[in-house]
Amino acid sequence: MNDVSLAHGAEDNGLAVMLADLVRQNLEAKPHKKRDFAALAGSFSIVAEDAEVALTMRFAKGKLTIHDGIVGIPDVTIRGGSDTILALSNLPLTRPLGLPIPNPRDKNEVEVMRSVVSDLRAGRVHIYGMAFHFPMLMRLTRVMSVNG
Repeated sequence: MNDVSLAHGAEDNGLAVMLADLVRQNLEAKPHKKRDFAALAGSFSIVAEDAEVALTMRFAKGKLTIHDGIVGIPDVTIRGGSDTILALSNLPLTRPLGLPIPNPRDKNEVEVMRSVVSDLRAGRVHIYGMAFHFPMLMRLTRVMSVNG
């Protein structure tokens, strides 16, 4: 899918390659995610502090370009450990709204949500810009999550 591309130099960033593949697979496997993908406009930076790697995801008109490092001034920045950042792609999503709410009967969904909330509360992960760009962050969550 050529709607998702890596900028020059990003092919050497393992996290960038992995996230590009994740978005491509999610859009191919779950076509309903394309509406959120097309509506995304802005940039997200992700910093995995323990792996010392950073990237910027720039969304524009149904296209995504992933850059190595932080490019420009991102709308939202997510900083934390690589395990927590990867857990964000496994957040449970309700239907039809796509909100990150676990099914109380599914122990795995509850555990993933509990882990992410615990990391947020403990300061092991920070999401800067969330208050001003919450709808955009929710769209990103729906596009990135393997669920929903």
